[in-house]
Amino acid sequence: MQRNVIDLMGHIVAGFPNYEASLQSALGIALGGAKYLEVQFPFSDPNADGEAIANACEVSLSNGFNTKKGFSFIKELNSLFKEHNCTTKILIMTYANILYTYGIKEFLKEAKSCEVWGIIAPDLSLENDENLFSLAKNIGIEPIALIAKTTPTKRIEKLCKRSGEIIYVVARNGITGAKTKIDEDLFAYIDLVKKHTNKPIALGFGIQNRDQINSLKGLVQIAVVGSAFTRHIQSLHSNFKEELCSFTKELLS
Repeated sequence: MQRNVIDLMGHIVAGFPNYEASLQSALGIALGGAKYLEVQFPFSDPNADGEAIANACEVSLSNGFNTKKGFSFIKELNSLFKEHNCTTKILIMTYANILYTYGIKEFLKEAKSCEVWGIIAPDLSLENDENLFSLAKNIGIEPIALIAKTTPTKRIEKLCKRSGEIIYVVARNGITGAKTKIDEDLFAYIDLVKKHTNKPIALGFGIQNRDQINSLKGLVQIAVVGSAFTRHIQSLHSNFKEELCSFTKELLS
């Protein structure tokens, strides 16, 4: 039986356009119905990200955002979630250099103390992950592996086994931001991944509107929207919580 609903994973860059606005934006996305929320710890060279998210990272860093503030952000966000009875699962998305600098085990322990559910590090491979996947699972955080269209079949199987509760499938080659074409080629790619896992699939990169999300119902369990949220946040000057709540509801309608 095909699943007639699809969950949403939203995305914010912590500290963009400022600390409080990003906090309220994150809360708005959760109140709007997102089951998951990626909180990106900004990095100076986010090589998997397109212009919108890269610019957001630059703004956040120029405002003085750092890893320590990132964990304070997560703690405050979780308090807001509890206050508003939100059950949205928080993932930290960041890059290897930040993890190495902080210390991977120390980073994961701090994330766990902040009640983080999962972690995504797109530039860390299984062979050179410095035990991120094993340490995360031991500490109680879901390490999420990424599968791309260029990933060989044997590696797809390996990534699916090592990933945590879900698997992140990159909808197209390249960086985030550009719109993804939902077509038979993408459907075949999703079917290939499904042959190697029963884990829920989160499909991301270039998912921007409700028509795309609706076309994925019954095919994947989770739609990941990142750059579209960043661009929407960038367009606002006030009412971040209310505006992001409405935008999220529109995506899920």
